[in-house]
Amino acid sequence: MIVKAGCYKGGSTAKLSLLARIANRRLVAFDSLEGLPDNDESDQRSIFGEVTDFSRGKYCGALEEVKANIGRFRDLAQYTFVKGWFEDTMPGFADRVAVAFLDVDLASSTKTCLKFLFPRLQPGASHVSQDGHLPRVIEVLNDGAFWRDDVGHPRPPMERRGSGKLVRILKPDG
Repeated sequence: MIVKAGCYKGGSTAKLSLLARIANRRLVAFDSLEGLPDNDESDQRSIFGEVTDFSRGKYCGALEEVKANIGRFRDLAQYTFVKGWFEDTMPGFADRVAVAFLDVDLASSTKTCLKFLFPRLQPGASHVSQDGHLPRVIEVLNDGAFWRDDVGHPRPPMERRGSGKLVRILKPDG
């Protein structure tokens, strides 16, 4: 299956639904529908110099809007939405994952998603983070102790870490 973490209004989720249809895969999307949780990650500068605003409730989208955007491209029967905070919803997720796409903005949310989704990735599969331009997310991606102790895997190879918005995290074969 294809997993999307962070939906906002469903724009990129709808695009991923096209990929899921072409690959004949199910799409599972995780989001709180309450926007961002409490955090202390606002007011950092991206690698491009942009100042972030990650205040509580920012990027709140409605489930009806997300479903409507996905429904334009995909049969919703092959789509599952999991509502709630990642730390509450992802621990029970046990399915194998072909691709995981993270658009979660926060380093804390990135950690949670990687901790619970990376082990579910099939060998040779990829995580893609849309937050590779954020210094605190880059720190998480670079943190060998986090990968070893929390994810249970050595830090994997990555493409574009620290140089672009999209980072591809590769799960090695075998």
